[in-house]
Amino acid sequence: MISWFTRHQTAANLLMAAIMILGLTALPELRRETFPEIQNENVQIRVIYRGATADEVEDAVCRRIEDALESVSDLDEIRCDAREGIGTATAVMREGATMTRFLDDVKSEIDTIDDFPVQTESPIVEELGRTDAVISVAVTGPRDPVALKAYAEDLKDRMTAEIDVAEVVVSGFSDHQIRIEIAAWKMRKYGLSASDIANAVDRQSVSSPAGRLEGGDEDLLLRFDDQRKSVEAFQDLVVISGSTGAAISLGEIATITDRFDRDEEKVLFNGRRSAQLNVTKTRTQDITEVYNAVKNFVDAEQAQISQGIELRLTQDHASIVGDRLDMLVRNGVQGLVLVFLVLWLFFSFRYSFWVTMGLPVSFLGALFLLPVMGITINMISMVGLLIGVGLLMDDAIVIAENIAARMDRGDSPANAAIEGVKQVFPGIMSSFATTLLVFGSLAFITGTIGQILRVMPIVLIVVISVSLLEAFWIL
Repeated sequence: MISWFTRHQTAANLLMAAIMILGLTALPELRRETFPEIQNENVQIRVIYRGATADEVEDAVCRRIEDALESVSDLDEIRCDAREGIGTATAVMREGATMTRFLDDVKSEIDTIDDFPVQTESPIVEELGRTDAVISVAVTGPRDPVALKAYAEDLKDRMTAEIDVAEVVVSGFSDHQIRIEIAAWKMRKYGLSASDIANAVDRQSVSSPAGRLEGGDEDLLLRFDDQRKSVEAFQDLVVISGSTGAAISLGEIATITDRFDRDEEKVLFNGRRSAQLNVTKTRTQDITEVYNAVKNFVDAEQAQISQGIELRLTQDHASIVGDRLDMLVRNGVQGLVLVFLVLWLFFSFRYSFWVTMGLPVSFLGALFLLPVMGITINMISMVGLLIGVGLLMDDAIVIAENIAARMDRGDSPANAAIEGVKQVFPGIMSSFATTLLVFGSLAFITGTIGQILRVMPIVLIVVISVSLLEAFWIL
């Protein structure tokens, strides 16, 4: 092949052009993300047990979940975190198993548990790691936490409607509640008990289905909705009524506040109370595109909201990828220029140009192959590309120097190219084999860390392999 490409220079040029065109065509399709996509191995089970202590959650929730999941065949490990009011268990799948089957098995076993306390809510079973964090939006301004939460929820709804994101989660607040407080002496005065107040609230704050009307073309679902959701609505709720029509409302005997369960559960941004909108993307989305969409939305929102409310971007994961890409491009350009100038000191312009072309050709060829192999542009793959910048031109320099030396000794250009490449071929392949053995071993690390690290040697080996083809067949 070396002799054939030497005698058919047009074919070599066409091959180089094809590699570069394919690489340039693949560039817009490259997906950018923070870390490589890894196979998820965790399933989370959450059970809310309101009012229970951590010890009660451990005994009533965690132990039952652990006993139920012991029979799951692909289970590697089970962990359970018991906290006040909630138990969170994480089932870790055995490496090499199928997540779909494992998730179904876990759900089936959890559904068989029939002795949870009656106060617990239905278990929530979900696969972890299906989304990746992109950025957070800190909202500061309203002093009233309730008003701040309401604005953040409205902002979340509009953001999810206008931007293609996986999820937006509002954090920085505990459970929202309407708190009703009545002095003991007032309850004794009117002959009321706590259960009487609770029953009155249950009767007069109702939201329930009321049946269905069937028609010829369509059916109508009926619902009785008189659920009270504000302080004013609860103040008008009647707790005592007489035969003469006199009535005492809840607002006359109770203090009703709209607040959060725990005041200490909050987020401060630059010393001010804030709401955090945490934006995530799906595994198939480009992190830079999602970031730009969120930034444009926040800029437009900030321009039209009232003074006193401030939106700030924080916890930016996308900029990490952008900074690493800028560094990769900057190092590549610097290496390209320096190699060309140094070679020009010792060889002709033609030699320097063709040796230097090995860098863009190798990178573009690799960027065409990476999406085919399911590899994205991320923090780890860019490490492989950065290492490749320093390694891939060594072979071209050795080949060019040997060809130039043979021509100085009187060989014809064609014979110098063929024999010069053949002469250094064993040494170059030995160097490639050494690199393959050193970095290739990282591809055999198991576990989650192995799934992350194996991307780097694969990218490096692909880049060097393309550079070898370019050096032997095109240079």
